[in-house]
Amino acid sequence: MILFDRFQNGKRYACTFSYDDGGAQDIRLAELFRKYGMKCTFNLMSKVLSDPNSPINLGNLKEVYAGHEIAAHTFSHPHLEKMAIKEQYDEMIKDREIMEPAWGQIIRGFAYPFGTFSDDTLTAMKTAGLVYGRTTASQINGFALPTDFTRWNPTTHHNESAEVVRRFVYNVEKAPWRAGALLYIWGHSYEFDNANMPVKWEEFEETLKTLSALEHDVWFATNGEIYDYVNAMKSVRMSANGKILYNPTDTDVWVSCGDENIKIGASQTVEL
Repeated sequence: MILFDRFQNGKRYACTFSYDDGGAQDIRLAELFRKYGMKCTFNLMSKVLSDPNSPINLGNLKEVYAGHEIAAHTFSHPHLEKMAIKEQYDEMIKDREIMEPAWGQIIRGFAYPFGTFSDDTLTAMKTAGLVYGRTTASQINGFALPTDFTRWNPTTHHNESAEVVRRFVYNVEKAPWRAGALLYIWGHSYEFDNANMPVKWEEFEETLKTLSALEHDVWFATNGEIYDYVNAMKSVRMSANGKILYNPTDTDVWVSCGDENIKIGASQTVEL
């Protein structure tokens, strides 16, 4: 039986991070992720980045966030659901228009300010060319992949992640029959310097160290890479007898068949 339960290079699990608002602490956080071979999606507001006196601004985006993904977070961080649809669109497209020339890449992801949105927000987001939107609501089903990327619920906030990470590590190490799960941690980097928050820099680095030890079976990816991979996986076509698989996308995909991992390369056909 063919199962679509593998990630890049046949790994059984995936892990992604998402941090909002920017600020000076992102410099340390981005470097910390690089230290442990991980990737993060940083959701930024271009109103702040447009100030050349900000610690992170349009002039140093490429340096600060090298190896990571930048996603939109609106121009000025309003409550979108309280705005007309045209104003919501303007907030999103302006964020892209300002950041993309400095970043040098197309921005496709989004995180909802305050985690709130309406149906109009989803329409505005689609019109603005943004393909996924992250909420602030922790998943009920834990490590499930999203069924709707415009309502992408993370697994947990980093301040509530200890037990979640413990369960994820257990699944990876002690449950080899499980596969296809995603750990998604989100937060704000300035929270690490808040004395009232339970997780500080040292604790979070220990979490990264623990997760990095699982690299043999966990794919560390940006939000955008997860989006592209899952959609490529859903696009694979199968013959009636299940013996021929065709991948029409430009992304390599892996599936499992018994104990074997099978790679279906971009635009390739595989016969079993």
